[in-house]
Amino acid sequence: MKIPFSNIFKSQTKKIPGEVKKQLGKLFPKAKNIEWEVKNEIYEAIFYLNDVEHIAQISEEGVLLEYKKNLWPDELPEIIKNKGKTFGEIMNGIIIYSGDELLYEVIIRNDKLDRFEYLFNINGDVLKSQLL
Repeated sequence: MKIPFSNIFKSQTKKIPGEVKKQLGKLFPKAKNIEWEVKNEIYEAIFYLNDVEHIAQISEEGVLLEYKKNLWPDELPEIIKNKGKTFGEIMNGIIIYSGDELLYEVIIRNDKLDRFEYLFNINGDVLKSQLL
């Protein structure tokens, strides 16, 4: 018996180049539960290390372009925590390694319970903010 919707709900197989997989394994040898997405010829791996979610973007040639790691608010550097607290309650953070840049994406809830996303550089300067 054929199941008419089985092809609609079946996950599409993603073809990940060997060089991309090799680089991820080299950089993050203990990565677990790896899921892949492909966006504009950039391969994005979502995985866990020590029960913490990470996201790595790797080019087709195997070059690590960027990676992100989820952080608890108390794991943020003091300068980021102090600056963030001026906007409200810090909900969570993400450290972003992008080329030579180190950035922090922080979700902050204000006293009206609106949530905002702030992007900070390592000096605590706000590079971008937006309402979520």
